[in-house]
Amino acid sequence: MPGPDRHVNAPAVLSFAQQRLWFLDQLRPGRPDHNVPTAVRLRGRLEQAALVRALTEVVRRHEVLRSRLVVVHDSPYQVTEPDETFVPAITDLTHLPAARARERAHELVAADAAVPFDLGAAPMLRARLIRTAQDDHLLLLVIHHIACDGWSLSVLWQEFSAAYRAALDDRPAALPELPVQYADFADWQRSHQAGAALNDQLAYWRERLADRSPVAFPTDRPRPALWSGRGDQVGIEIPAELTDRIRALGRTHEVTPFMTLLAAFQVLLARCTGQPDVPVGTPISGRTRIEVEPLIGFFVNTLVLRTDLSDDPGFTDVLARVRRHAVEAYAHQDVPFERLVEELRPERDLGQHPLFTVMFQLDEPSALPAGLPGLEVNAHQVPNTVVKFDVEVAMTDCGDHFTGVVRYAADLFAPETMRQLAQDFRSLLDHLVDSPERPISAWQPPLGVRVSRFGPAARPDAPEPDAGQTGAPSTETELLVLETWAEVLGVTPEGVHSDFFELGGHSLLASKIMSRLGRALDLELPVALLFYHPTVAELADGIDAALLADLGAAAEAAPLPAGKVQQP
Repeated sequence: MPGPDRHVNAPAVLSFAQQRLWFLDQLRPGRPDHNVPTAVRLRGRLEQAALVRALTEVVRRHEVLRSRLVVVHDSPYQVTEPDETFVPAITDLTHLPAARARERAHELVAADAAVPFDLGAAPMLRARLIRTAQDDHLLLLVIHHIACDGWSLSVLWQEFSAAYRAALDDRPAALPELPVQYADFADWQRSHQAGAALNDQLAYWRERLADRSPVAFPTDRPRPALWSGRGDQVGIEIPAELTDRIRALGRTHEVTPFMTLLAAFQVLLARCTGQPDVPVGTPISGRTRIEVEPLIGFFVNTLVLRTDLSDDPGFTDVLARVRRHAVEAYAHQDVPFERLVEELRPERDLGQHPLFTVMFQLDEPSALPAGLPGLEVNAHQVPNTVVKFDVEVAMTDCGDHFTGVVRYAADLFAPETMRQLAQDFRSLLDHLVDSPERPISAWQPPLGVRVSRFGPAARPDAPEPDAGQTGAPSTETELLVLETWAEVLGVTPEGVHSDFFELGGHSLLASKIMSRLGRALDLELPVALLFYHPTVAELADGIDAALLADLGAAAEAAPLPAGKVQQP
């Protein structure tokens, strides 16, 4: 990857992953869905000035942390701002009684973690140091996902630790200069996502994910038309004795702990849904180039894993299948998930994630600052009430045992259902590891988990136009929409009943269209309007309603219909 040849203050392209998060923020602005909070408790003698200096040094080194997003010619770019844009907040609670100070500190942590970012303003990192006693502090960092991932947190704390020690000695931090910045990676990714190599990888995913059905985990409540992100979680504990047997089975069959746990979870999904092949998403670091390993940024990619269990195999056969499919997926990981969605064009739905609804991952324990003189460092749990998928299983490899959480959409599931799921996962692991040669049907789920009560949410289709109704535009707004579509899509719609997505539209093009229509009409038009009104006629009606509301001719704009709910 070539070194930077750009002006640091010039607008730089976004990576594919960044672009998708930018679009989601445009679609539903003012939400904390992509906040990444991390907090530590620092007990002992803390030098506040050294801490601020250390954090500022990390922000100085990584341009993405002090960037903001701008729109140029209807496309998003990132612009780097000076170090001074980063100003940590300092809160002193030592005037309060000890118990109240700790309580107030926890309230501040939860509140700060839930404050959304304005992507148009730098920085992408917020920090607050809370002093609860002379020798007791909480340090909270909140970073927007557009600027970091899980790997990034490890990089951040390592650099912070080195910079803090240096600041105590009043010397520069002995950290190597970064070979490239995240913006250089984004530019490289854009220039290399073409050609035969990418086409070969896309061909693999087209075949691997062909004929996928909209299988979702059985829900307790009907799926809402609009995803709220409201979540809750329950814990999973895999004891040491069972962990040892899981590792031993994996060594025997040459599979990793992740593959063993995923195989068992996919068996559980098959039993719960009544379907033998349920797609599962899993994150992967996405750092396939050595130059980006020391960077903070949003590199993580998502792979979709499928395992066909229709012939009732033994668990040893399931392990072999999971291993084969995972290795193949890793070999084809260079396709950004965002490109995959655009390529496969799944049915779009604002109430459901495309391609899969269940996420599964296994990670190492979270990184923490280390080697801070005079300080004891412990992780502080930040409340997590936001989910992006129906069910998210996040396991942690603690060495002598596995632990984890099941995060779930509170709009869809009752807490007792997820507690049962966690219990069944542990019981199933015990059963499968104890008798790996037996058919997977030998394990029957208890009554707590049932096959789907609500399938994919049934929503009424929009009414078809009358047979005698013309497809030609009949209003100025319809004509404006049709002409704008033709300009942006490069395809002239056949008439006012043409569908934006069927014409090849996707998230970035949707943003461009709504931006141009808004400028033409001098009106702020939400991107979501196009996903609820995907035809020329429907969008024109929605715009007319917004115009009436803007002019004060109606108290409120017409409500969005329940049908035609679509998602990027």
